[in-house]
Amino acid sequence: MRKGVKVGSALIVIGLLPQGLVAQEHQAPQRAATAAAQGGEYAKHDPGAVASIPFELVDNLVVVEANINGRAQRSVLDSGASVVVVDQLFSKDLGLSEQQSVGEVAGAGAQAQQLRPVEITSLMVGPLRLAHVPSYSVNLEHLTASAGFPIALLLGSPVFKNGAVSVDYVRRQVSFGPTGSLGECKAPIPLTVVHDVPMVEVQLKPTPESEPVHLKMIVDLGTRHRAMVIGGPFVRSPVGRTLMQTAAVQKVGHGTGGQVEGGIARVAEVMLGSSRVTDVEVALTPGVAAFEAGEFDGSLGVPLWKNGVITFDYPAQVLCITSL
Repeated sequence: MRKGVKVGSALIVIGLLPQGLVAQEHQAPQRAATAAAQGGEYAKHDPGAVASIPFELVDNLVVVEANINGRAQRSVLDSGASVVVVDQLFSKDLGLSEQQSVGEVAGAGAQAQQLRPVEITSLMVGPLRLAHVPSYSVNLEHLTASAGFPIALLLGSPVFKNGAVSVDYVRRQVSFGPTGSLGECKAPIPLTVVHDVPMVEVQLKPTPESEPVHLKMIVDLGTRHRAMVIGGPFVRSPVGRTLMQTAAVQKVGHGTGGQVEGGIARVAEVMLGSSRVTDVEVALTPGVAAFEAGEFDGSLGVPLWKNGVITFDYPAQVLCITSL
């Protein structure tokens, strides 16, 4: 399996889009380290009150209107991205200054793509106003082809990290507000932000009689067709191997490097906090390099919450899903 590279000490997660994780460790030479790689701060404006904007749901992806360097652009809201990602062709069209490649994005699919630091001078999304945002330019042609519409901009952690963000799939609106401002959650799920992506711990029972398996899962708006995608050491464990033997072999995702092969199986139960979901379809794959590091076992996806509302509150370390 292709080994990724690290930028400084950061794990750069580029999202789970549209169906398969596109993430990897990126090890860059010192001369290529950037403010984004080092987790440097950028000028930001957080909303003082709750404000909402409409979104389109296109093949289960949340598409919002953003303004980048004074230019309106349809963009994908992606909680599975630890950075803002700009397609390379769009980056050139905007006249962004691309730095030397800091490595390859090699998380999902067989074809690696170059990762080039850029800086976005101004980024506006609803009430959010961000300035001098360290970002990355990546070839997103495989994601565009899979999604069926041009993906030029992925809005990751900088849009989520300083307050609460709620995605209402019924009303088709995204709300932004200060931490704790988006309503009381009846069944809060503890949330940990790891490398700028949201992670929750879940318990999975393959059968009603099974002992629960504990997994660390990214909560990703870009895992569009699967309730869960699991890989890494789990698929090689005794429980994972048993599930793989019963799985129907098929394409389970698509990343920057192309499609990802694996299998589809059903498990008896998944527990998130105090919430229990039964008879869950999961995708199993050894083809996602980012899961091999052991920090994440997989991702949770849109089918879990598309009939309700999902709210991320990074500062409060709480996730709320009303449809569970």
